[in-house]
Amino acid sequence: MKKIIQKISAAIAESTLSEKARAHYAEGRYKEAGDLFKELLKQSGDAETKRYLADCYLQRAWGMAAKAMFKEACVLWENYAAHADAPPQAQDVYVLWLLAGKNQRKAYALLDGLNARQLDEEFPVLSAYLGMLLVSGDTELVPHLPHDCALLKHWQWVSEALAAYRNGEREGCEQALKPLPFRSAFRDLRSLLKAQLLEGADFEPASALLAKIPDESPYQALVKACVAYRQSGADFVASVSALEHNQRRIVAQAKGLNARQSQLLEALVKLNGQPDAKARFNLVLQYRDVFGDDAAQAYCLGALAEYPGGEKDYFKHFAGKDSFEENRLQALLHEQAGNDYDAGFFWDRCIDILKKDRPANDRKIALILRHMADKAYPDEAAAMLADSLVYDPDDRQSYLNLLTIYQEHRPDPAQYAHWLERGLQRFPADTDLLVRAAKSAAARKAFKKAAAYAKALLKIDPVNTLAKHLLFANHMAHARRLIKTEKFHLVEKEIQAAEQLTIDKSLRRQADLLRGFYFWVAEDKTQGLQRIVDTLASLHDDPINMHFQAQIEAGLLELPTQALSRALPPLKDYLLSAPQLQRLIASIGYYDEQLDDNTLLFKVLDKIKAPLKKSLEWLLEHEAELLAWCQSLETIGHYELLKHAAKAGHARWPKPAWLYYRTLAECQGDASHLDFMSLYRLNTALEDARADNDNRTAGLIERLLERASGGVELLPSADNIEDFDRPPLSDDPIEDLFGHVPDAVFKRIEKKIEELVRKRGPEQFVAQIMRQYGNGRDEQSLAILFMNQDFLWCVTIFAAAEELKIEIGVGFDDIVARFIHDSPQYSLPFN
Repeated sequence: MKKIIQKISAAIAESTLSEKARAHYAEGRYKEAGDLFKELLKQSGDAETKRYLADCYLQRAWGMAAKAMFKEACVLWENYAAHADAPPQAQDVYVLWLLAGKNQRKAYALLDGLNARQLDEEFPVLSAYLGMLLVSGDTELVPHLPHDCALLKHWQWVSEALAAYRNGEREGCEQALKPLPFRSAFRDLRSLLKAQLLEGADFEPASALLAKIPDESPYQALVKACVAYRQSGADFVASVSALEHNQRRIVAQAKGLNARQSQLLEALVKLNGQPDAKARFNLVLQYRDVFGDDAAQAYCLGALAEYPGGEKDYFKHFAGKDSFEENRLQALLHEQAGNDYDAGFFWDRCIDILKKDRPANDRKIALILRHMADKAYPDEAAAMLADSLVYDPDDRQSYLNLLTIYQEHRPDPAQYAHWLERGLQRFPADTDLLVRAAKSAAARKAFKKAAAYAKALLKIDPVNTLAKHLLFANHMAHARRLIKTEKFHLVEKEIQAAEQLTIDKSLRRQADLLRGFYFWVAEDKTQGLQRIVDTLASLHDDPINMHFQAQIEAGLLELPTQALSRALPPLKDYLLSAPQLQRLIASIGYYDEQLDDNTLLFKVLDKIKAPLKKSLEWLLEHEAELLAWCQSLETIGHYELLKHAAKAGHARWPKPAWLYYRTLAECQGDASHLDFMSLYRLNTALEDARADNDNRTAGLIERLLERASGGVELLPSADNIEDFDRPPLSDDPIEDLFGHVPDAVFKRIEKKIEELVRKRGPEQFVAQIMRQYGNGRDEQSLAILFMNQDFLWCVTIFAAAEELKIEIGVGFDDIVARFIHDSPQYSLPFN
């Protein structure tokens, strides 16, 4: 009985040991697995356990070789071979490990036992590496290779090619390489030599040849050295940094670098290719003899902007420059420190110094002003750019920058027109300026000027689409005027002139549409009406767009529309698709450019607004198209349709852009009508837009908020500048009262404000505050204070803090006291 129990225990133990061994093996822990498989082999000796043990040795051998521990790899391979079935794997690699481990005796013995077929066909990797050893000068291998193997035969040709290459005999080298077959062990060497035989400037073809050599090739290290040799500058340093020290030394010698240049190269390699500003500065100082004193001084001077701490070393190693350079250096240092105010002071001193030698220094003065403008706010930037053009009036980019400021950042039509005219005087053939001039004239409804600019554009750029569209619109407008004045004999000529412009098919059809109206008015009403209907059907596949364009064209010609409406398909209950909405948006934009006012557009849109509103309910999956629709309605100022679209869009996508359009529609485009909560929501949306990198929406909201606050406040005049020293309070009451509140606490308060206003609404919220805190106070004075948006905002912060039971050290009385002297002194009506 006892023996039976012992046998069962042994079987269980063996089973557990086997499971552990296999688990280690599966996880790649080959040493632990091998130790357990050895124990199992002692107990059972089955073939499967032996195979597992053998593979553990082989995998460990590969691991050691990967760490360049070749002697250990050889010992493990031998253990593997002792347990593996014949023939063992990786014999060729074992030979290479022996050679790498300096065990030539064993390696040569194994090579002696190989025949030509084995070396050439069974072990191509070994053959390639042996070839590489022959190329590197290990000729002791030759007696141990099969005398009839392809490797030795090819080695004779390669030896001749290398000899010719060393002697600079290009043709001889190429002739010697020609007999090498495609599958030769020296095929990668052939590609490498061909790349080296190319002219030094032919980097791309050489690079293509070298790229064909596989990563596992024994010549890969030589490939990297050859690539580095052919490069220069930062690419050379990056490539040579990946080489070993001896390879770097050889490449440096081949490139003809002297000792100091080689030392600089090694210093760059040690910096690992990513030196910081300080390291670069000190390196240039240390090797200024290599760079040259002038180049080193110029670099270090510029580098001080990134590394201000090097100022002392700079003046220690380089002689002091003139006062201009010293002020320039100080300006750059202050800019680096983020102190633009002091930087501006030193740039102004630089300009004063340069003004002493005018006009020789005019270009430098202009460049400084433009540099300052790049870092300034739009108003200051505009003044600096304008000044720069006094000194250098031929800088085209400055005119374009001024136009951008006065069009986008600080819209000012008068200044825009002034600088556009100045720019065209200086650059009359500049396409960018002509495009702007044409657009500006079209926006002002100055169609003759727009056409003149368009013609000038076409002379310079015959395929300019904008110019052709402007000329087309001009011809169409003139044709309409001819129809209205009954000069019918000239109409067809004008329409043909429009058609002769190489434009898209839709605009050609619009010309044909006008021809239909011409027939309807001047010739055959039935034929003309049918032509109008047919042309509209070719332009649009929906009745809404057809009715819209028909009504607009009839309105432009001051014609009745009843017959048109009856002839066209009914639009009631029709729902637009997204592409059809896009076509309507394009039509609105096209006609908006040609109309003096939007009265006609509004009249036509009002006729089709019912199906338009219904269509939007089916387009709520097309956000981009609906946003484009809102933008179009904002442009023409149709706030009823905008409100409908923005409300639906905001409910579907609660994003800053939708809140902007909804708010704009609710105030009918008049920002002065925005209440406190609308401004609060816009400010929150502005922060969200900036966080989402939605710069376009952020710009729209900023401009709306600016209009709500009456624009940007101007700086005080010189007469009143002394008043700035007197008031004890700042211009920001919120900062005065709540500046001490930590940001984390303030964020909690802001969230509570949103919750309170959402629950109660702005009017109810204000009424509750007045009831809660207005007891015993003058209601009229309190009502006046609540008209101040800043006061309302401060009270809201206080109320939210009270709800959260957060002590912020500010009471209602403190807020009233802060505002009581700043509030306008007027009475409510009927008092």
